[in-house]
Formats: sequence, C-alpha cells, structure tokens
Amino acid sequence: MTDTTAPTSEAINHARQALADQLRDGDHIQSPAVEAAFREVPRHVFVPNASLEDAYADKVVSIKDDEDGRSLSCASQPRIVAMMLEQAQIEPGMRVLELGTGTGYNAALMAHVVGPDGHVVTIDVDQDLTDNAAAHLTAAGVGNVEVVLGDGALGHETGAPYDRIIATVGSHRIPAAWARQLAPQGRLVAPVRIAGDVSRSIVFESMGSKWVSVDSQLSTFMPLRDSVGDDTRAYIPVTADGTVTLQANQEQTISPENVMGVLDEPATTVWTGVSIGGMEPRDGLWLRLALKLDNSLSRMNASRAAVDSGLVSPGLPWGDMASVAVEGRGLAYLTARRVPDEKNLWEFGVIGHGEAGQRLAERMAAEIRAWDRAVDVSFELSLDGEETVLRPVWR
Repeated sequence: MTDTTAPTSEAINHARQALADQLRDGDHIQSPAVEAAFREVPRHVFVPNASLEDAYADKVVSIKDDEDGRSLSCASQPRIVAMMLEQAQIEPGMRVLELGTGTGYNAALMAHVVGPDGHVVTIDVDQDLTDNAAAHLTAAGVGNVEVVLGDGALGHETGAPYDRIIATVGSHRIPAAWARQLAPQGRLVAPVRIAGDVSRSIVFESMGSKWVSVDSQLSTFMPLRDSVGDDTRAYIPVTADGTVTLQANQEQTISPENVMGVLDEPATTVWTGVSIGGMEPRDGLWLRLALKLDNSLSRMNASRAAVDSGLVSPGLPWGDMASVAVEGRGLAYLTARRVPDEKNLWEFGVIGHGEAGQRLAERMAAEIRAWDRAVDVSFELSLDGEETVLRPVWR
C-alpha cells in the first residue's frame, strides 16, 4: 500500500538542510548567500508531483516530456544550479534576467539572494510552465519575481539593462539580445553548446567591444525551442533495434545510411598512452575533439544489452563520445581500459568501424595525445549585426 501521508514540516526541513549540506560539502556551494538560499527556498513546492526524497535529491526532476518520453523541461540538478549561481556572483539589490523559467525554483533562489531591493525577471515560451511557476512562487511566498511568457532568445528589453543575465536553457549561438540587454559591468552566464555535443556554462564579462569568458564549467541543458534561437537535434539509430544511437546537431553532417549497421563492419582499436583517473573530468578532452574533428563529437548512447553482447565497448556507463566520417562510411568512438597495476587509472582508446572509421580512429587518437591536458581554452564573444560570434582562444 502506498503511503499518502503528507511529510511533516520537520521532515521537509531536514531534507532541505541535508541537500544544502551535501552541496556545501561537495564544494558546489561556495558562498554564504547561495548557501542561505538553498537552506530557505523549499524545492518541493516547485516540483509538487515529486516525492520528498526526489525533491531534495541532487538530481534532475522532469516536469514536461515529449511524445517519445524525452524531457522538454525539468528542475535542473541542484549542484548545477548552485554552480551557475556561484558563477553569476549575484549581489543584493541587483536586477536579474533568467531565460528558461522551468519550475520557478531557480528564480526563487535568485530572488532570495537579491533580496527585497532586487528584482528577478524570468521568461519562458510555454504558457503552462509560466502559469505553474507563478503559482509555485506564490505558494513559496516569493514576491520579487516577475514571470513573463515569451521567447527567451529575445530577452526582455522592457526591464533592461540587467546586472546579471542567466540562461537555464542551452543555446548553440548566444542571442545578440542577451549581450545588448546586459549592463556595462554585468555578467552573462549561459550554457553554450560549443560544438557537437560538448557544452559549457560560460561566464562572460564585457571588455571593450567584445565579451570575454572569465570561467567555464561542464554543463548540459535543454535546448532553446519554439524560438528564433532554436537548436535542433536528431537521434539517429546505429543499430536496427535502437540499442545504439547517435545524437546529431544542426551543424553536423550525419547521414543515417552511413551509420546504420556500421558496427558490424571491421573494427580497429587504437590505444593512446594517455590515461585519466576514474573521477577526473573528461570535458577538456571532449572540447578539444569537438573543435578539432571535421564532424565534431556526438553522444553515442549504448544500452546495457549492446555492451554486454560485445557489440560496443564504450568507456562510460551510458556509452561514450563518437564522431562520424564526413566522407565514406565510418564511425569512431572513445573507449578505455584499466592501466595495469593501477586501481583507478584508465587509458583512452578509440575504436573505429568501417574503412573511414578506422582512419578517423587514428586521427582522434592523435588529437588525444596532442591534448594530454597541455592546453586549455577560453572564449570571446562579439556582435556581428544581429548575430553573435563565439571564438575559442587556445592557451
């Protein structure tokens, strides 16, 4: 029998404080202002259909799915929310624009930080989301948030300029409106899909006629949709039963006929001599490959059945990153093997299928060796009419 008893206020407070403790102890929360917001704002009010355990777990809670069951909108993972709030460095009294309302929880956290003398505007394209978020904010007693129905890619010029602009939706090209609506000394925090399936939450500050990044962290968000800034993507099956799929983005050239069944073709494995710790972030390598390879980098999702059968040998539980040959039929993806006599050290490898895929595997391996943590990248953002141009700067 399902227990329908409403949780007590003590249980709710304990769960909320436990989440804040977890985020602080993991260094995701680093400032007193952000910590206070997480300790005070009731996340369960913003995800009313979630259990108390799920509401205060450090995980995503989906609130709207498409017809295939893929999430269209969600309450973001709390550690990512905390990271972006820390990146933004919001201060009391500031005016903040949030792009992507979702549940309203992020706006409530920001409202707590800016305090009664500050103001938060949050915008979303979905009427049901804005209606629900407004109701959640009212239920939580948050009064200094304005919820707007509109296209987030256009920002909200009526309230500009803003001291901080934070996007909680992913974009491939940063809309020019965001840069124009930012105050001269402001900060823009945006999850940018830089290339292929590699995204970072980038913090920009103005420097003369351009904006330069002062921080960037690994992150992935739902893309802008129903918007002038739509970032369309497709899921391409690599196997007839759909146990292995590739995510294809708008700038990538991936023909379904060039990857369907390619895993049944001859393969080669190239080991690189470059190793990584089991918990060490891989996004620096992914970013290099995404920017250097002709067809960038895609998520290759592989089911447990595909792995157990030996069809694929990815290096991560969900699959791994892959690239598709621009010319010819071929696919190459990352793998890893444990370094002998090392408990938690893994060597990168690349597996290529098909003649073109085998050549691509050699190219990817060469890029991995060239990377080996020796280079990093920052970003510059400039305006070109109604478009923005994002330029990586290797260092």
